[in-house]
Amino acid sequence: MEQLSNLIEACKRNERKAQHALYDLFFQPLMGIVRKYKNNNEDAAALVNEAFFKAFTQLDKYNTEVPFEYWIKRITINTVIDDFRKHKKIKEFEAKIDDLSLKSAGSISQEVYNSAEKDLQAKDILKLIEGLDDHERIVFNLFEIEGMHHDEIAKYLMVSERTSKRYLNQARETLKEQITRLFST
Repeated sequence: MEQLSNLIEACKRNERKAQHALYDLFFQPLMGIVRKYKNNNEDAAALVNEAFFKAFTQLDKYNTEVPFEYWIKRITINTVIDDFRKHKKIKEFEAKIDDLSLKSAGSISQEVYNSAEKDLQAKDILKLIEGLDDHERIVFNLFEIEGMHHDEIAKYLMVSERTSKRYLNQARETLKEQITRLFST
């Protein structure tokens, strides 16, 4: 803990070795977070680097009462959301989604779920999540993995809460269909 505090203080003084050490310490954990949202390593690494740049340039605003891991994770998630906003025309997509009716997923037997739970490993689940549409994947990850509420997600993505809920439901239905297909053969 004290070693991390010393490293942060050295980074505030723009000591390059300390910045490199902090980068090495947190790069892989942050890549793990970003890979939940991005399908390829190059895009994920670019966002992690952008998050580090923001962190290093705002280090003087860091409140030491908050765990550094939480602070840099929040910057990283915000960077992902900013990237998403930048590259997608959410308002146009929201209008299209509002015109569509949600498909009914049908019922999936408990037997299929029990089988899926036993046989699917985390890497398989991540692969299924990576296959989701960008909007669905981001909302699913923010809600299910990061624990955000729909009002927060809607604010971050500049969509309505209703749309956030639709993306989440669509993601869940897509995942159910994929899991059912995997275990029905």
